[in-house]
Amino acid sequence: MGLEVYADPCTVNSRKVLAGLDLIGTQYHFNHINYFTGEHKSEEYLKINHSATVPALKDGDLCLTESNAILEYAADLTGSKYYPKDLKTRADVNRWLFWESSAWFPSCYVYLVENVVKPLLKTEADQSVLDGQDPRFHQLAGILETTLSQKKWLAGDNLTIADISVAAPMHLHDAQKLPLEKYPHLQKWIAEIEKIPSWQKTQGAVDKALLPNKSSATTNGTSKGSVETTVNYTKDLPNKACELYFYETEKAKDIHEPGDDAQKIFVHDGWDHASTFSIDKEGFALGELKTQYEQWEDEGAVKQSFYPEVVEFLKKTVGAKRVLVFDHTIRTKANINKKLTQEANTSQRAPVKLVHCDYTAESGPVRLKQLLPDEADELMTRRVAFINVWKPIHNVVEENPLAMCEVPSAPNADFFKLYLRYRDRNGENYVMRFNKSHKWWYFPKMTTDKVILLKTYDSETDGRARFVGHTAFDDPTSPPDAKTRESVEIRTIAFF
Repeated sequence: MGLEVYADPCTVNSRKVLAGLDLIGTQYHFNHINYFTGEHKSEEYLKINHSATVPALKDGDLCLTESNAILEYAADLTGSKYYPKDLKTRADVNRWLFWESSAWFPSCYVYLVENVVKPLLKTEADQSVLDGQDPRFHQLAGILETTLSQKKWLAGDNLTIADISVAAPMHLHDAQKLPLEKYPHLQKWIAEIEKIPSWQKTQGAVDKALLPNKSSATTNGTSKGSVETTVNYTKDLPNKACELYFYETEKAKDIHEPGDDAQKIFVHDGWDHASTFSIDKEGFALGELKTQYEQWEDEGAVKQSFYPEVVEFLKKTVGAKRVLVFDHTIRTKANINKKLTQEANTSQRAPVKLVHCDYTAESGPVRLKQLLPDEADELMTRRVAFINVWKPIHNVVEENPLAMCEVPSAPNADFFKLYLRYRDRNGENYVMRFNKSHKWWYFPKMTTDKVILLKTYDSETDGRARFVGHTAFDDPTSPPDAKTRESVEIRTIAFF
């Protein structure tokens, strides 16, 4: 008999356990106990848990009813690194687990009840209760702030179940209206927790139960939340290169083409985090580029009139001393039937539904030498970055939006080469193998005054983002009569 877990993901302690078990890698059977309909008080459930609380865990004749005890037990079962064996580190983890249940949870819970549960039940928050709790909350938040100003995680350099436990009571910190303004290290820490895939998996259930209006709320005309979709990763075959031919040839027979590994993923709405994204950290950023230019179908006019606007925009935005705009593509589904091997009018293409990055560590410098043969060697003595500027044209993006895989979630090992065979030269892109840790973002209903900057190569190897995986995808929230996505993709090189 395996582990049986009884929980309602929307409750603080249930979410803690479910996120923690997933982080640990524990295999279990999930039993949903609906807290709001009183299933935790049912006669059947009381036979399992006499305390009438969620969560609970059964392992044969053992029944555990305290969330932190469940995490400890599960971590020991699997020998998980998230509950360290070193006695001093484990004692520190245990200290935080006790502190969370005895002090932190009760304080945060006041804000949850007053600012989330009461509005859900159509009653008014009691400001006197909130005011009475404020001194205690600030005392406890100050302890966390001091600790996190000295450590990345609560028990040191590595994530542990202590972090999951302490994060749980503040899992709706915005809606709870927790007064976090004075605690920058605490804010940074909870933002890192929210990037953990196991944490994100329970977000939908929490929002549905406790924030029913969130899914319909809008910011800048965009829907909030995450969407589930399928994107095309590529299998990394050990003895066969991945390649594409852009002209008709017998050599193209029986090749390993990219995009042969369709995987379901969640893509997160990035509008609330738009100001925090950076091409040097996440590998992409959102910007604003308003233009009066409209002659997108005239390739020569785009080069003559719009390229200069992009140059000035990038100089100002990324601090480049010089910017070369060397190519562009207009992408629309109207071109979906155009053959890849069509060698004329290549600036008109369909959206690319393939997880990829436009350059590799080797092809970036090669492309620079092709474009600026007399200057390339000297330019490469300083930092050089290839940046794509992706911009909607004509209409708001209602279908086939662009998704980006944030670089911190995508280790270098997940990228491998796709060889591009042209009639006169060879090129290289990166494609990506699937990794469940990848975190994806998009900006739904993006307007024509916005642009996405994509880092597709960076010569600097100091730890900053160098390559960002991205793809167009089918948005399940697109209306049936959605306007066809039309966008321009400007390829640039920034010199620093």
